[in-house]
Amino acid sequence: MSIIKRESTFRQLKYALKQIWDADKLLLVFTLFKNSIEQIFYVFFFVYLTKYIFNCIERNIEYSRLFKFLIVACSLHVVIHFICGWYETYRKIKTPKIYKMIFYRVMDISDQLKLKDYESPDFYDRYARALDRCVDSAMDLAIKTGVYIGNIGSTVMSLFIVLTVDPVLLIFMVIPMIVSLYFGKKNGQCNYDREKAITRDKRTADYVKRIYYEKRYAAEVRLFDINSIMMDKQEKAVKQMEEISLKYRMKSAFYSFLMKGSYSILAGIAAYFYVVFKVKYGNVSDISSYVAMITAMAFSTDQLKNAVENRIFLNNESKLFKNLEEFLEKDRETEEKKPDIGEIRSIELINVSFTYPGAKKSTIKDVSFLWNKGEKLAIVGYNGAGKTTLIKLIMGLYPVTEGKILINGTDINDIDGDSYRKRFGTVFQDLQVFAMPLVENVLMRSPQNDEDYETAKKALKDAQFDIEHPGLINGLDTIVSREFDENGFIPSGGQAQKIAIARVFAHQPDMVILDEPSSALDPLAEYNMYNNMMRLSLGKGVIFISHRLSSARMADKIYLMKDGNVVESGSHDELMDLKQHYYEMFMLQAENYQDSLPEEMFKGAEAFYV
Repeated sequence: MSIIKRESTFRQLKYALKQIWDADKLLLVFTLFKNSIEQIFYVFFFVYLTKYIFNCIERNIEYSRLFKFLIVACSLHVVIHFICGWYETYRKIKTPKIYKMIFYRVMDISDQLKLKDYESPDFYDRYARALDRCVDSAMDLAIKTGVYIGNIGSTVMSLFIVLTVDPVLLIFMVIPMIVSLYFGKKNGQCNYDREKAITRDKRTADYVKRIYYEKRYAAEVRLFDINSIMMDKQEKAVKQMEEISLKYRMKSAFYSFLMKGSYSILAGIAAYFYVVFKVKYGNVSDISSYVAMITAMAFSTDQLKNAVENRIFLNNESKLFKNLEEFLEKDRETEEKKPDIGEIRSIELINVSFTYPGAKKSTIKDVSFLWNKGEKLAIVGYNGAGKTTLIKLIMGLYPVTEGKILINGTDINDIDGDSYRKRFGTVFQDLQVFAMPLVENVLMRSPQNDEDYETAKKALKDAQFDIEHPGLINGLDTIVSREFDENGFIPSGGQAQKIAIARVFAHQPDMVILDEPSSALDPLAEYNMYNNMMRLSLGKGVIFISHRLSSARMADKIYLMKDGNVVESGSHDELMDLKQHYYEMFMLQAENYQDSLPEEMFKGAEAFYV
């Protein structure tokens, strides 16, 4: 078991160092060389040099010889310090590069995560541990590895010097090393277990902090008296962390006492008494060497102690870094490259059911329908009927629990999900705009030329966004939000939805999905938006979810959902003739809209394709 653990630690350490190697090879080589050679040189300077000076004095060696040796030793000392200073500057310059590479890899993997992963608190715990100190841990491991190599080298050199004076002195160094390794491993495991145990409470405390930090929560925090709730959560999380930490820290303190006490008693006090006893009562011909060993033992035991502690640190930090390794390599190991489906011609659901992880009740139940490119479908129904979940299944954001989804006749599980989803233009209910220029919010990339600006401008106009709004001080280059720019533009709910809709127009996708994109628009603005959408989406497949059934008349076919099932389907006229759920909902809404909306909204669907 111990061999397996050592191999695991070495493998994890190797993986951590590889992250630095991939980002900057010279930094890793420089880090290992500087930190190892520094420790080894100190043995020469503080142990061997001390012994050499005493021997020269005792044997009456000429001063010029000793002086020349001291000049060489001190010159090397200056060179070592120069290298160390140069290294610290280089490391500070290059560390952001390491951070950038690891952070980009984490973000790349995060982008590939399935939505089902976010349904599990355990996933959030693993995610938090993966991101926690990932860059600092990588650099710390590299530095400590170099120091550890130097500790080993300096300890071996120290032991050899001590051995040439008196082999008995080794007892006072070897025994503390064995004791320290044993209790040090226990101490490292204890610290690792503590970090793991407090992850959930630490996330809770961070969540409460985020509630008061992010603007999106500001209105609710001020409108409702949730301070007591949030503070209670914070207090419980902090208290729980304190209780857990106390339990583990008490054990850690005990192990640390035994580990460091062995050095103080055996390598320190006992060794000094032995040297004094040997000098006074032993048959010692080279007293200067024993006197030098008093200093040498202090330095040697310190190096040995550092070697043990760094070994423990490497073992412990490698375990923490393993969280990042598992996160970064998970998808690489389990997912093979799948073919790109190409242009989407049809999407067919066959007896599809879906249950959220941990839920007892299915959200989607035995749904079947065919959606061909060029068709306009509307999904309507009651709140909580599963409409948005159905859309996410179609896009492959969740795997179906039962049934099949076929893309051009091929199972959705057998195609490349990323390239498939890129062929959709989508606007969800919980759409997001970002703290970046308006043009980038539309293109979702940096504009490359004037043509990109024209594309974004046309898309915004098609989405009925007022590009001449006085709040757009810098035009399309105005930052959306004022989080980083006091001259930024703060969009209303309707303006944010228009920006999200403009993304669809800008990307020209194969299929368009609109999940309540007009909830913040008034009925007339919604009518105009859908009219433009249908006009500009000719030849594309369109699915839209809307609670306003007047808009559903634009669709070739309407599916009404209730409790996860499709309970009615057909054209507007067909569903009206049934005089069931759709009819009741439509008539109820029509009473409210007839006096305020254009007459053509209540005529045949052909009015919307003129």
